[in-house]
Amino acid sequence: MTINKSVSNNATSQTTDGQAIAYFSANVSDSGTSSNMTIQNQDLYEANKLQVRKDKTDFDNAVYEVEDAQTSTTTAG
Repeated sequence: MTINKSVSNNATSQTTDGQAIAYFSANVSDSGTSSNMTIQNQDLYEANKLQVRKDKTDFDNAVYEVEDAQTSTTTAG
């Protein structure tokens, strides 16, 4: 039997009053990583690009941590 492990991450970049600007999702599995960003509101994105890009960078860094943990678990096991 082969068991494939995967970890899903998702986040939403929001305005200070909670309006969704962009949605980030990623799936880290034994066979690789897929990552996406979907803009929910183009006008809000245009007005908040710097914040959304910072949020995306923070999200990507969190995904890298999952990848690194999964790699170290795979190589240690």
